[in-house]
Amino acid sequence: MVGHAGVVSTEPLIEDPLYAGLSALARQEATRFAERNLRVRRSPVVHAVRMTPWVAGLAMPGPACGQGWSGAGAGELHPAAEPVNCGHCLASAEARAAAVTGGLSSQPTLPFPS
Repeated sequence: MVGHAGVVSTEPLIEDPLYAGLSALARQEATRFAERNLRVRRSPVVHAVRMTPWVAGLAMPGPACGQGWSGAGAGELHPAAEPVNCGHCLASAEARAAAVTGGLSSQPTLPFPS
């Protein structure tokens, strides 16, 4: 559609509830992974995070190295405060740049009995 001054706009005139829900989910996931690295399920491998194309022009966090995973995706990716140890992420300059430097100091300490 053409807006003011001949500028083409891709924004819908009426808010689409499906797009609004998908957009909210994408924002929520981006917030969960802000300043964090990523684990797939219970894997000990920690990946750097990059935003990857998802649906309807939206992006979701994923492993920066492109590591795939099976399943629906929701609930399979977990934020991690530990430093990246994925060999592919460490070998990629782009992934290294996206990695969050973490460590034990960035995680809350657990109370262990003496």
